[in-house]
Amino acid sequence: LNEWGEQVQPKVAEWHTTKSPAMKLPDAFTPAQTWEYAVYKPNKKTNLATWESSHQRFQNGEHPQTIAMTPINGRPIQVTTVVGHILEGLVHGRSVNLNMLSCISDPPSKEDWAKLYEMELETGMSVVGDPKTSGIDGEKFSMTEFLRPIMGDECTNKPYNARTAAEKAKFAHGASASTGTWRFDEQDLNLHLSESISI
Repeated sequence: LNEWGEQVQPKVAEWHTTKSPAMKLPDAFTPAQTWEYAVYKPNKKTNLATWESSHQRFQNGEHPQTIAMTPINGRPIQVTTVVGHILEGLVHGRSVNLNMLSCISDPPSKEDWAKLYEMELETGMSVVGDPKTSGIDGEKFSMTEFLRPIMGDECTNKPYNARTAAEKAKFAHGASASTGTWRFDEQDLNLHLSESISI
């Protein structure tokens, strides 16, 4: 599992300028409520949202790799997609075994949290606000623009396919830490993880 993790989740040195203590996460975490801007879109055939099957199977003890190989529609998907599905459950107020998930997908480090706050201040954007209006000057949120301070103008202005593998990995790491994949409202974090989480 560690070898697989090193392949699909490259470490990005720029995001970890100092050694960051690991987060200790609870086995069961249930958000206080659904994210106010979450949109639930069930499939007409299954009456389930795209992410729900992966989330339910993970909560029942299946490994994301197994879920990725045998998704509900029968067509294999990426493990990172499964992780995204699982974390989408948090956005919709569902319980997730964060401790087990953190063994598969690294949560943000203390430095990551600090950089996210810095980028919010520098760009004036919010990763927890309304995606339609939480971008620059009240426009639609853009992950590319949000990560511009750490990616730099030269890389940000490149077409995605023109970026190097290291640049793509750096962007993916930043996007992963910034979005619903490992995003908690600070108040929610304090209220629900204060007894279970340490950094």
